[in-house]
Amino acid sequence: MRVLCYLVVIVFCCVNYASASSLEDVWGEVHPLLSEAVSGLDLRANVPDSSWNPLETDKGSVDNKINDLLDECIEILGISGMSESKTAIRKLQDDSRSCRERAAELKTERIAAPKKVKKWEVWKKDADSIDSEIRDLEIQEEENDKRIEGLIDQLLSEMQEFGMKVDREQVETLVYSVTGDDDVRLISVFNNVKLITSELQRLTAEANENIEMAKRYYGMHTLLLRILLNLYDNYEQRIDDVYLVRIAEIIKKQEELIQRTVEKINSEPAKYRSIYKTNLAAQGLTVRTAKMYADYLSKNKKRVADAKSGISHEYEVALNTFETVQGAHSLIALMKDANAMLDRISELQTPDLVVFQNIEMKTEFRKLTNRINSLK
Repeated sequence: MRVLCYLVVIVFCCVNYASASSLEDVWGEVHPLLSEAVSGLDLRANVPDSSWNPLETDKGSVDNKINDLLDECIEILGISGMSESKTAIRKLQDDSRSCRERAAELKTERIAAPKKVKKWEVWKKDADSIDSEIRDLEIQEEENDKRIEGLIDQLLSEMQEFGMKVDREQVETLVYSVTGDDDVRLISVFNNVKLITSELQRLTAEANENIEMAKRYYGMHTLLLRILLNLYDNYEQRIDDVYLVRIAEIIKKQEELIQRTVEKINSEPAKYRSIYKTNLAAQGLTVRTAKMYADYLSKNKKRVADAKSGISHEYEVALNTFETVQGAHSLIALMKDANAMLDRISELQTPDLVVFQNIEMKTEFRKLTNRINSLK
C-alpha cells in the first residue's frame, strides 16, 4: 500500500498547467474505484461466460459490477473548471426560470388585488406589494443574466485552454443546448482520462521488471478506455431516445398547427388574416429551428460515434492483452499506440456548435431548449 501511495504521488508530479491540484483530488477518488475494477477484470477471465445459477458469478455479473464502479468514476472524472462553470450557469438559468414563473403568477394575482389591505389581513397582498415583488424578481433575473454572461466568458477561456477552437457565440450555443451538460462532461472526462493515461504509460514503463505492477497499470488504462465507451454510449442513447424524440413531437405539433392556421387564413374574415399570417410566420420559424436543432444533435451524435469507433478497437485489444498477460514491453508499446489514438481523436471532443442565421433563430433555439426539457 505504501508503494502504491508513493506511485500515486508520482503520477501527478508531471501533470501540467493549473489544474494539477484539482486532478490530484480527482485521481485520489478515482484510484480506489479503478483498483477494485481491475480486480474485477482479473476475476472476469476466470469465470464462465454465463450461469443458470443467479448466485454464481459469471462474466455478466462481473461486467455489471465493473460498470457500476466505472459509472462512479465518470462522475468524478467529469469534475473540471468547465463543468463547474456550466453547473453554475445552469443553476442561474433555473433560478431565472423560477423568477419568470413566479412573476407570471403574481401578475395574474394582481388583477384582483386590493389597493390596500387591513393590517390584520396578513394573508393578503395589496397591488403595491405585488408590484414590488415583481420588480424584485425582474431585477434578480437581470442580475442572473449578467452573471451568466461573465460565466460564458469564463467557460470560453477554459475551453480555449484545452486547445478547443471555439468562439463566444459557439459557447453560447453550448450553454443553451439540451446537451450542454453532456458535452461539457464528455470534454472534461476525456481530458482527465488523457492526462491520467499518459502518466499510466510512464508508470508501466517504470514497472518493467514487475509484470504484476505493469499489468495493474495497464488494467487501469484499459478501464479508462471503457469509461469513454460507456460515456459515449450514454450520449448517443440520450440523443436518440430523448432529445430527437421530443423534437419530433414538437415538429409534428407545429406542422399540424401550421395546417390549421393556413385553413383559417383561407376561411376567416379578412380583418383576422394578418394575425393568422403573423402566427404562421412564427410557427414556420419554430419548425425551421427545430429541424436545425435536430440536425445539430445528429451531427454531434455522429461525432461521438466516430470517437467511440476509434476507441472501441483499442479497448478490445487492451482487454484481450490484459487477460493474456503479455510482457511489460508489449504493454508499453500498446499504451503508446493508445495515447497516439487519443491525440488523434481529441478534436472529436469539441461539439459541432451552431452559428445562428439571425437573432430570431437564436431566441427560438433557447425557447425550444426549454420545451424539449419540459417534455416527458
